[in-house]
Amino acid sequence: MASAAIQNQVKAAVPPRVLIVDDEPEMLETISQVVGDKMDCRLLVAGTVADARKILATQSISLLVADVNLPDGSGMTLLRSLQKHQPTASAIIMTGSPDMDGAITAMREGALDFMPKPFSSDQLLECVRKALVCQSRISKQEKRIQRLQRAVRRLNEARRQVSQKVDLLCNDLINAYSELSKQLDGVRTQEGFRKYVGGAKDLEQLLCHAMDWMLRQLGYCNVAVWLASEEGDFQLGAYMKYTVAGETIVTEALRRVILPAAQREGVLHVPSNGLVSQFSPAEYQHLRDNDILAVNCTYLGEALATVIFFRDSKSTFTSDDEALARAISPIFAVSLASVVRDSASDEGDTALYDEERDRDEKPRKDPADWWKTGGDPPF
Repeated sequence: MASAAIQNQVKAAVPPRVLIVDDEPEMLETISQVVGDKMDCRLLVAGTVADARKILATQSISLLVADVNLPDGSGMTLLRSLQKHQPTASAIIMTGSPDMDGAITAMREGALDFMPKPFSSDQLLECVRKALVCQSRISKQEKRIQRLQRAVRRLNEARRQVSQKVDLLCNDLINAYSELSKQLDGVRTQEGFRKYVGGAKDLEQLLCHAMDWMLRQLGYCNVAVWLASEEGDFQLGAYMKYTVAGETIVTEALRRVILPAAQREGVLHVPSNGLVSQFSPAEYQHLRDNDILAVNCTYLGEALATVIFFRDSKSTFTSDDEALARAISPIFAVSLASVVRDSASDEGDTALYDEERDRDEKPRKDPADWWKTGGDPPF
């Protein structure tokens, strides 16, 4: 019953190749007849160690059956060649002079069985069948290991690709969050500026509030606000000194050099000595070593104002300062347009009312007017 089960397992597989190595023709013929007639095998034969090694190196085999004593050496040496070229194959060593030491050596070298001569046909068949079943099991395990290794490699590659995609996604999310955060900061900046200048009742108060808010955000600096006139050019609407007095030579230099560049660029940041060649020597003496930031303020595509900030290059303007200037420029332009429009519509209608109000009410001090009175900043 057990022999039948073993035989069925052998037949279920692809016909195995069996290499028989013996220098006795009669033994080769006997083994070939017994194994070839009663088992589904493909037989290969060799009479020397050299011939057997050639077969092992060039053809796939499932089982090696080799005699110990061969004309050109011991059949035991074929076990190492078998391990090198056919690591999943099994081996049976035959000998006419069996001893315990030989059997132990054969097992250590990788032989599955050590079969003494002479042997019967049944003994040979049983030994070969067990060896082939063992080899089939080892071969299947090896194939499963190889499939598992390939699967692991594919999984590692997939994991690497997924990891890269996750990293890219995380970077995209971080960039998107950073960009959204910047946009929200810009919105908050615009709303803060809008509320601060929204209470201005006339142009002078608007300029006071706007410069007060800007200086609170950017820090101390010289400020020049240029306003568009009806003639199409720009006139100086306000100037606040921090380190450089608003002398004509300074304001004209700003109007001639910085103003056109800011109107072209929208936001202009000129580092220290960045436009030296465009200033005259006298102008340069006043503006040397100054970091300049200018922003053009447009409404419906029309430039209504340009604001220029400048201060010592030891306190340079940052990219955040540039972003802030860019964010508030449209709000300032809208506020200017609104104040000018309201002033024009109310000029005749409210004159009498304003005269009576001014007579009945005491003027209230605007905290944003500190720069006009020469007082200390409230911040």
